[in-house]
Amino acid sequence: MRALKWTATIFLLLAAAFALFLTFGLSTLKGPIERGVTSMSGRELRIEGKFRAVWSWVHPRFRAEKVSFANPDWASEDYMFQADAVEVSVELLPLFIGRVILPEVHLQRPVVDLEIDEDGRKNWILSQKDEQKEGGSRISIQALTFDDAQLTYADDIRDIDLVSQLSTDANGVAFKTKGTYHGLPATAEGTGGQVLALKDADQPYPLEASAKVGGTAIKAKGTITNVAQLSALDLAVEFKGQTMSELYDVIGIAFPETTPYTTRGRLTKGENKIAYQKFTGTVGESDIAGSLEFELGGKRAFMHGAIDSKLLDLADLGPLVGTDQPKESGVLPDMPFDSNRWDSIDADVRIKAGSIKRPKQLPLEHLAARIQMRDKVLTLDPFEFGIAGGRIGGTIKLDGQQDPIAGNAGLRVNHLELPKFFPTIKEGQSSIGDINGLIELAGRGDTVAELLGNSNGKVGLYLDGGRISRFMMELAALDIWGVARVKLKGDEQIDIRCAIADFAVTDGLMNTNAFVFDTKVVNIEGTGSVNLKTEQLDLKLNPHPKDRSVASLNAPLYIRGTFSAPKVAPDWQRMGAKGAGALAMGLLNPLLAVLPLMQEGKDKESPCQQLIAEATKSAKQSAAEAKAGVPRPPPTQSKKEDSAAAGRTRQPEPGPPAAASQ
Repeated sequence: MRALKWTATIFLLLAAAFALFLTFGLSTLKGPIERGVTSMSGRELRIEGKFRAVWSWVHPRFRAEKVSFANPDWASEDYMFQADAVEVSVELLPLFIGRVILPEVHLQRPVVDLEIDEDGRKNWILSQKDEQKEGGSRISIQALTFDDAQLTYADDIRDIDLVSQLSTDANGVAFKTKGTYHGLPATAEGTGGQVLALKDADQPYPLEASAKVGGTAIKAKGTITNVAQLSALDLAVEFKGQTMSELYDVIGIAFPETTPYTTRGRLTKGENKIAYQKFTGTVGESDIAGSLEFELGGKRAFMHGAIDSKLLDLADLGPLVGTDQPKESGVLPDMPFDSNRWDSIDADVRIKAGSIKRPKQLPLEHLAARIQMRDKVLTLDPFEFGIAGGRIGGTIKLDGQQDPIAGNAGLRVNHLELPKFFPTIKEGQSSIGDINGLIELAGRGDTVAELLGNSNGKVGLYLDGGRISRFMMELAALDIWGVARVKLKGDEQIDIRCAIADFAVTDGLMNTNAFVFDTKVVNIEGTGSVNLKTEQLDLKLNPHPKDRSVASLNAPLYIRGTFSAPKVAPDWQRMGAKGAGALAMGLLNPLLAVLPLMQEGKDKESPCQQLIAEATKSAKQSAAEAKAGVPRPPPTQSKKEDSAAAGRTRQPEPGPPAAASQ
């Protein structure tokens, strides 16, 4: 029934049009066409030039010149469409069954303006009913061509304003674009398939293009299916830029700060999923490879996958925490984490680096981490650095829901080999011993410097037995004769009984619980603090040589200054003072952070445990004697010192008692 109505209507219109054409010419149809379109759309259609027939052997063909179609009142431009001329061919027979088939439409110098305002209104939607309407159109265009076309697209919501110049040939469409995208300067150029192929929602549309948005350059070649909805992608792509963090302005997903990068891979899209597959590339001097998938169905995108690096340049990790940024003072990174962007994505990505390129004096070997982001909470668990033949591993957590960020680090130090820990010190390469310990800190702040400067917790390292260069220990004891003797006779390895560096951290201030390095040659004890907030050092090392050499300067060493400019100097006023002093470990805090670690898996007491037991016993005895008023013994003297003293003062030998006076 509906088809019959269409047929009758079309027949009457054709009859009326044919009668008008015979009587007055084709130009008489301009007015009715303009009024009809204006009435149906609510926007003015104007044909200001000629409207005439064009000869064609196959289908009737018409040409309208100086055609324009108005924008809605809210739009920034007056017209949505303008063209110097529009040529249309029409199939007659389909008109009788209610279908309008246009075998060919050609636009001469068209200008198209597409806009979305800040309220989300789209100027190409004629009414709300048109936007919600479903079903096929009764108008079918089989071929669309144009020359010297201009397409403007402005989106006030997304801060997009682009102007494209387009042209068509037998192969498809070519375009060049310039403007702003998400507020950043943008350019693009490329070629695509036939324009009307874009209408086919099921047919992949061929595309080859290059673009630059801000500092990010993109190349793509492949196909897009259903361009309006981007229902499918299959593109070979290349991304290149100064830092991956700028991708946030391009695709709306947060990536970390990096050094300049280039990646190449295959970008595919299916239902609610985008994959960047088998990509390779470089970040600074580091190579990367892997695959990432982005699931799009939830509250935010969920990224998961794996990234591997055969050789990671340590310098390329600097931008992650801001060590590449210039600072007026200090060395701890103070570039803020942008936790506001963390809400753009959830993630579960594993990263692995087989080896690390680093300064020779920094013995890092490999890196492995699982990076998870859930509801703005960033977790590295597990996090592991290979260092000096051992590892530092554990968990790091940054809670971006808190303001400022709440950070926690729980790391264990396992089996760092003493010679590898000091790779540039020749005398230390034959040393033996494993360094173990822990780092447990919690703080608040939006930068690494703030997190450490406000942290609380404990830091402890210990070496439970080993061997080390005698020369290094004589030098630490400031023993001139000892150093000379080693140089003349040759170096040798001496036993390390125990070494402990244990700190309690309160509001960024690290205070020593214990600092001792006990060997056969010297016992070095230390006290003082390290201020993570001000980056100030205030440490005192007291070497106590065990051979009591007269040539030992026996003076404390002070380590002061800042992290960026430490100053090491002896106490010149006390140079040459004698006396071994109290046993260093007698001042130990009984709550040492490293004590539980020493006891793990031990069937018997370790050298450090024995030393701690002796020190604790000595401390208790000294405290009891002091309470009872027992005087402390005078400083002990070596045999050489006793002989020297006897030579300086001759006491009279005892004689017979004097006779009693009568």
